[in-house]
Amino acid sequence: MIIADLRSYEVDPSRIEQNEQLDENRKNLRLLAHDVFQAIIDSSSQFPIQLRILCSCLYQVVQQRFPQHPLQAVSTVIFLRFLNPALVLPHEFGIVDAEPLPRIKRGLTLVSKILQNIANNLIFTKEFHMRCFNDYLRSTFDAATNFVLSISEPINLTSIIPSDEHQPIENNLLDSTAPSPTYPMSYISDANVLALHRLLWYHQEKIGDYLSSGRDHKAIGRRPFDKMATLLAYLGPP
Repeated sequence: MIIADLRSYEVDPSRIEQNEQLDENRKNLRLLAHDVFQAIIDSSSQFPIQLRILCSCLYQVVQQRFPQHPLQAVSTVIFLRFLNPALVLPHEFGIVDAEPLPRIKRGLTLVSKILQNIANNLIFTKEFHMRCFNDYLRSTFDAATNFVLSISEPINLTSIIPSDEHQPIENNLLDSTAPSPTYPMSYISDANVLALHRLLWYHQEKIGDYLSSGRDHKAIGRRPFDKMATLLAYLGPP
């Protein structure tokens, strides 16, 4: 398991330890990046419907204004805002219970760099120690494009909401005996609740600073943050 892995993934010559082999570390990182990337693209059929809807909407909106860049927008957002954060901080997202060891965190960070370049369809240029992965990057671009296309397909809501629930609102208002329509609900697992608790608990100060620096701070005040802080104090540490 990666969290308990004792291998090193450091590929920066200035940060490598004396007893480590640079070529071996490069091999370790490439294999890890490949395994993670393969797991991601193989998961398209199980991709959460909520994220599929987000990707589909984003694709359509960007396509209307920037017809050449809808795939790039979806790819960048889904990796930068969802997949890579969960990869780099798995303990804060409830994926694992304990924080990974420093060398593992470093490996996950480097993998996220590779994944983000794949998502952006770019090779490494500025970071010299990462250029050795450029051939691998080029080999993944087509698969990444197909993955993003598959999760950006238009969502057919009739496949989510049963057909008998697609009734005109006016009819339901006139007929008091008509059953109220039900809509798909997102199941929030205990792991998701715990991940949210951890995220809010460990970033209270940053959240407070962000809210106080916002343009709407004077209009909104501290009340939302104070309510959150009170709730967290009541719940205690995760």
